Amino acid sequence: MRFLTAFSLASLAILNSHAQGLIWGTDRFAEHSEVAGANWAIAFDHVSDPFPGFPPSLNPISTIFSMTIATNDVGRTFFANAMNEPRFSGFVGGLTDGQNGYLRFQDGSTGAWGLAAEQRFLGRSSLSPDLAGYDITQIGFRVSTFYDYFDPSENRNFRFLGYSLDFYGSPVPEPSTWALLGLGGATAFLLRKKQPPTQRK
Repeated sequence: MRFLTAFSLASLAILNSHAQGLIWGTDRFAEHSEVAGANWAIAFDHVSDPFPGFPPSLNPISTIFSMTIATNDVGRTFFANAMNEPRFSGFVGGLTDGQNGYLRFQDGSTGAWGLAAEQRFLGRSSLSPDLAGYDITQIGFRVSTFYDYFDPSENRNFRFLGYSLDFYGSPVPEPSTWALLGLGGATAFLLRKKQPPTQRK
């Protein structure tokens, strides 16, 4: 009985230990002409239709990281999860449905954003374009580079942002894994129930 109990607890501990493991990471950048300044409004979302008619920051289902970043945010990592992002589950739902949907990134005004199919945005295989099969619990947005520069040849300002998105979580356990854990727990409970109570001295 002790073995079964220990096995069940150890298995649960292993599952929990992977809850915040890094699943996938991708490095991206955005660049366009922009009036020089220290701040930039951004947002990400997930859509099945690449042209839904509204910017990522106004997506009522899957907007995450809708905020303003500054040049002094270089080196910082911001995290989105179900506790601090109301639309986190919508974003993750699209990202794990097994379909090659679209990720969009708004960079600046509400009329400026880029998009790419999940396979291209994430750098995944066509056999597995999104993160289906994973339980994503947290997403990290890291600002690696952010600056303005003036191009004299074009006589205008440009803004450059280098960033990464990191996805944390764990593989969704196979049904057989849960069945094994349930069997171990039930067996331990029944064996414990059959033992006579200990007598006090």
